[in-house]
Amino acid sequence: VVVVVVVVVVDATTMRGGKRSANDRHGGFDRGGDGVARTKRGKWFKNAGSSAMMPYGVSGVIVTCDGGKEKGALRDVARNLSERWEARGGGGATTSSKAGRGGGDDGEGGGGDAGDALAAELAGLREEAKDPMFKEIGLDLRACSFLKAHKSVLETCSVADLVKDELERAQESGQTRGRHVMRMLPVETVCYAGVEEIAEAAKKLVDKYFSSGLEQTFAISFARRANNTIKRDEVIEAIASMIKQPPNKVNLSDPDLTILVEVMKGVACLAVVRDYERLCKYNLRMVAMTEEERMHAKTVMNGNQVPPVPRSKDSAPKDDEPKEDADEDADGEDV
Repeated sequence: VVVVVVVVVVDATTMRGGKRSANDRHGGFDRGGDGVARTKRGKWFKNAGSSAMMPYGVSGVIVTCDGGKEKGALRDVARNLSERWEARGGGGATTSSKAGRGGGDDGEGGGGDAGDALAAELAGLREEAKDPMFKEIGLDLRACSFLKAHKSVLETCSVADLVKDELERAQESGQTRGRHVMRMLPVETVCYAGVEEIAEAAKKLVDKYFSSGLEQTFAISFARRANNTIKRDEVIEAIASMIKQPPNKVNLSDPDLTILVEVMKGVACLAVVRDYERLCKYNLRMVAMTEEERMHAKTVMNGNQVPPVPRSKDSAPKDDEPKEDADEDADGEDV
């Protein structure tokens, strides 16, 4: 009896569709070093090859938050700013139109059915969802997002005014109304992240805020994310040279006006804001704390303390607050 034994050797690479794993490439040993590096990079940059960025010329709000909580933070900020806008009279036309839709079908009955009123309200909410007052624009950056303001908002007031209103409300009440929100930075215009383009965009803001001839103090705040080519000193010098001094003067501790320059990837976001230092550099979480909570967050928690518990108006923070920034994900400082 002759027994023929056929041995079939199947390569593991063939079983995986022709692709070799990291263990195969390294001789069967998992080194892990490269994978760890990729994991760390992915923590802050979701897709290094992404071209997601803001379109030029838009206005809105940069929102920084806890990592991985971008959606919730944007939802809270959009809701709060929409309420501030309505408080300034911006939602009057929308409210009256919804009321007209809700009660126009039953003029003879004088009130209508509760179900019809609910259906009309839901229809109004669907219409608002299609064209929201603040719409997210993806940046593919972790812990940093952008909300674009609707033209109806800009026709009523500036985004900087709405953000300032919300920060002052949080300072007075001690409640952030945004669990994961950290900073809210207004944006008046967006341009290419080049020194000449930034200077050209800043010229319009300088003419708007510094041409009155009144004595004002100012400072320039520069920060950058996912961009290591543009130079901070060049940008600051280009903007400062356009501001007439005197009557305007530099004040780094408590300026009347602060010019914000936020560079993200290939775009630069510019705005002019008031009370930047008094409102903790527009950090919602920090401005809602008491002075003791704020000092603890900076010295112990490195600015990442959870939002404070609600407090009474009697314990509202004072105006003499520390001037440090608690935002870690930006490379920049004030001038």
